Amino acid sequence: MAIHVLIEEDKIQKKVREIGKNITDYYKDKTDEIIAVCVLKGSVNYFSDLVKNIDLDVIYNFIQVSSYSGEITTGVVKVKSWLDEPLENKHVLIVEDIIDTGNTLKYIIKYLQRQNPLSIEVTSIVVKKAHEHGIDVKFPGFSIEDKFVVGYGLDYEEKYRNLPYIGYII
Repeated sequence: MAIHVLIEEDKIQKKVREIGKNITDYYKDKTDEIIAVCVLKGSVNYFSDLVKNIDLDVIYNFIQVSSYSGEITTGVVKVKSWLDEPLENKHVLIVEDIIDTGNTLKYIIKYLQRQNPLSIEVTSIVVKKAHEHGIDVKFPGFSIEDKFVVGYGLDYEEKYRNLPYIGYII
């Protein structure tokens, strides 16, 4: 099994720095603190790099949900862990690895909205163009075709998350 590099490590790091600056610029007149919600496990690499590039106080939070089995989305969102911190009157930034159909993210947003945050914004390092998910990704990374990608946190059956680049299996 071989992996074709789609997005090189240096391009990812450059984009992460750019997104971090955009996030800082967006929030700096609104607040000096945001709650960044890392969607585990896939977003952990992006989250870790991104928060270092945000010039605000960043409160870390983590949720773990899944809707994939291998390469196929199951259509059912499985919740493994949720937030335990109140979000009322807070600015929330959801940090995602990839937006494909958008079903998982819609589920997360709906859940977080129940806690009455001041705002919920989304960043994702990868956004697939194949689906009309209807989600406003305020801080997008790379827009890609409909390929099953691995690396930089993205996995295939828990493997390949540690690759420093994003690629696809050929």
